[in-house]
Amino acid sequence: MTQTNQSKVKVGVVGCGVVATAYYLPYLMQMENVELSAVCDLNAARAAACVRLFGAKAAYQDYNAMIEQADIDAVFILTAPGTHVRFALKAIAAGKHFLLQKPMATNMEDARTIADAVRQAGLKAIIEPSSNSPLDPDMAHLRDLVRQGVLGDILWFSLGATGSTSYGPSLGSNPYGQAAFYAKDSGGFLFDLPYAPANIVCVLGPCQSVMAQAQIKVADHHIVPEAEYDRFLHQATDPARANYWDVVVDLPRTQQVRMEAVDNAYSLYEMANGAVGACHVGRTFHPTLPGAGGGSLQIFGTEGNLIFGAGYAASIISTRADLLPSVDADGWYHIHPRGDRSKAKWPQPTPGAFNYYHASTQHLIDCILADREPLVNVDWGLHITEMMVGTLVSSRTGCKYEMTTTLDY
Repeated sequence: MTQTNQSKVKVGVVGCGVVATAYYLPYLMQMENVELSAVCDLNAARAAACVRLFGAKAAYQDYNAMIEQADIDAVFILTAPGTHVRFALKAIAAGKHFLLQKPMATNMEDARTIADAVRQAGLKAIIEPSSNSPLDPDMAHLRDLVRQGVLGDILWFSLGATGSTSYGPSLGSNPYGQAAFYAKDSGGFLFDLPYAPANIVCVLGPCQSVMAQAQIKVADHHIVPEAEYDRFLHQATDPARANYWDVVVDLPRTQQVRMEAVDNAYSLYEMANGAVGACHVGRTFHPTLPGAGGGSLQIFGTEGNLIFGAGYAASIISTRADLLPSVDADGWYHIHPRGDRSKAKWPQPTPGAFNYYHASTQHLIDCILADREPLVNVDWGLHITEMMVGTLVSSRTGCKYEMTTTLDY
């Protein structure tokens, strides 16, 4: 295992794409206990731009070369999903701690291989996303309230993780990234949106079984050509303003691509605590009336209800008001959103709110320096991955999928 000094962690980043330049790299370059030692991308111009913008000490085009030659303690794997397994295993074999962007894997054999290797090597690993996870104080707070019985026995829940809430030519699909979102080995929109099962698990605890239907509903899409990102990065001069999302959502989608993986999945999750609920994941359009909500998590119990959204981070109404920190005149306890949502541009994090990219980065560095296990570790990744894998297996077999993993937090 790589040994770090006690003051700084030397980091390498593989994948100089949109997520890296918008979120991770601007944060890493500002951290006092991080040294940005290397960046790597098959596209040499992208790697060079990240050296120029974010101050990385070296640029590589070959991931193996970076792992073997660069002076790094940890690697951030921010590449397309089809590379995640082999890149993670290479990092583990070299004794590098790592952060793995979602998804962990698209099948359980690969996910377990990663988890077993991490445990055997004694490394620190974070499996994204950490949004809707115990790393978010609001989510941990809600989980504690549910455990205390503020909702009573859970009757049912629902969650719709969908795309655009208004009509448009995009049909809610991702505006760029054929390899990341549309290719067969990406896992499609199901594996692009692990936020949904994470949200359910963080509040209600581990999942026990899955019944599901999954298919491709919209085969043809148009996206913004990759050359537009390269042009944007070439022209960028301010690392704090290198967020491609600021422009890509408004650019013409002139490149036609085929959806090769699931884009519409409907899962019935049975939780270990007996709760049963439905979850829809997809990025087809999902138009709603203004103020009607877009399908955020709603949980209904014998003693109360928990609702995400409607202008708040989350709200609870309960007969057990004694368990709530406060209630308004109508009996609701509201957790107010952090940050200014008027300045956010979908799907960017709300400015000032919990930012999972930043939180995960800080958490990994802290765990490496303090030698403690991350909250969003390989066990978390295994369980969330299996909820998505279970959807595919159940849809294919027509049978209930029994979960083989669990969580204890």
